[in-house]
Amino acid sequence: MKVILEEQGLRDGLQTLSQTIPTEKKLEYLDMLIDAGIKRIQIASFVHPKLVPQMADAEEVCKKINRKPGVIYSGLVLNLKGVERGIKAGLDHLACSISASNTHSQKNARLTLDKAKQAFKEMVALAKLNNVTVRGGIQCAFGCRYEGKIKASHVLDMVDHHLDLGIDELALADSTGMGNPKELGELMQKVIERANGIPVILHLHNTENKGYVNLYAALEAGVRIFDTAFGGLGGCPFIKSATGNIATEDTTHILAQLGYETGIDIHKIARISHAMEETLGHKLPGQLYNLLDTKNIKII
Repeated sequence: MKVILEEQGLRDGLQTLSQTIPTEKKLEYLDMLIDAGIKRIQIASFVHPKLVPQMADAEEVCKKINRKPGVIYSGLVLNLKGVERGIKAGLDHLACSISASNTHSQKNARLTLDKAKQAFKEMVALAKLNNVTVRGGIQCAFGCRYEGKIKASHVLDMVDHHLDLGIDELALADSTGMGNPKELGELMQKVIERANGIPVILHLHNTENKGYVNLYAALEAGVRIFDTAFGGLGGCPFIKSATGNIATEDTTHILAQLGYETGIDIHKIARISHAMEETLGHKLPGQLYNLLDTKNIKII
């Protein structure tokens, strides 16, 4: 059985850091990720540099990519301007994303939910017109720090909205880490049924220490594509107390124990996490990369 992991460390993983990571260092990490077996990588977001300074070099990163066959390089876009920038930068895969929370939408994209849905329609149309593969995303699908619980019926309405626009992939994000395995698993099963063959992706944060149990619940529901970030980096600048994604190496290890194949070398991912730890000068949220660097410790 195969599970695909999309690496988000170079986008979600860096966007909340106070320390600027140079473009050349990002490109170095990118090559290391590909060498470790990663086949899908979100390399940047096309957002205003004043709001997310770590993504100010998005175009430069795209320009300098040492492209490898069989690897999907994608970018996150939150508005029409972002789509235009992503297309001009040469990406043929864009994650067009809006929030299920009206409050978060206004903080994250400066748009009410109704206006965001209309903007999403325009984003998808422009991307499709330029032969760009569209990953349609729904943020805060399992809870919002500002509004609390997000009704499953509301999320399913947004799923229908996205699918009706002809997206190529559908992604739901537990942006706040508020999802619980029971409700998340039930909702993902319904989403997969609605998607009717369209690939469904799940983006999990470990803010409440439920990321990995939610991973298991989603696997049971039929999800086979997940977002992860090396070392468990990540978080949203517009969500209070947001913390990192589930870690790539930790997730890969769990999946291997459950009998799933990812094609990813966790030792090589761990080296990237250690390199980032040295760059930042502090430990990362992930657990396994430390074990992999400890002599006489075995993992099975």
